Amino acid sequence: MSLTSYTFLTAIILIVAGFILISNTSKIKEFIKNFPRSNKSSVVLLSIALFWFQYQHVRNLGEADFGDYKLVIGLIGCFIAISSYFFIQDFLSVRASCILFLFYSREVLDAAFLQEPQSRLFLVSIIYFIITFSIYFGAWPFRMRDFLNWLYNKRLRHLLLGCSFLVYGSLLIGVALTY
Repeated sequence: MSLTSYTFLTAIILIVAGFILISNTSKIKEFIKNFPRSNKSSVVLLSIALFWFQYQHVRNLGEADFGDYKLVIGLIGCFIAISSYFFIQDFLSVRASCILFLFYSREVLDAAFLQEPQSRLFLVSIIYFIITFSIYFGAWPFRMRDFLNWLYNKRLRHLLLGCSFLVYGSLLIGVALTY
């Protein structure tokens, strides 16, 4: 995909996340607060992350990158994903979402590589924030539970974060139209 496509996709993701945070329904709030320990979310997100790893990274290995061992690397990836569900089930949905964010960030940064600095500045800024967020919460996933409890402790906090996601997503759409 191109830089424009990734900018639009990131903008749509931010706008949807902003609307979700702004919405004040109890079901959405309950789902978000229960997300870090959700078994259903962990299965879905870990499956998507495993498929993405197999399809995008293992399939494209060259000979210099251990390409002769694609099957072995693929089986090891499957073993790690399945065993992590059984042995480290606690906060697995947070870890799996962090994996997906990091995979997405790599794709976006690859698309932004060697583009004009002015055109990629806004997209790359949010992507670096996502990378920092993913590394932090991937290393300490219980902090996501604490962050979500803090976020929904006062009404203004999640509204402010949702509005900032909406504004930045709208800004990214405007930037994407200028490419």
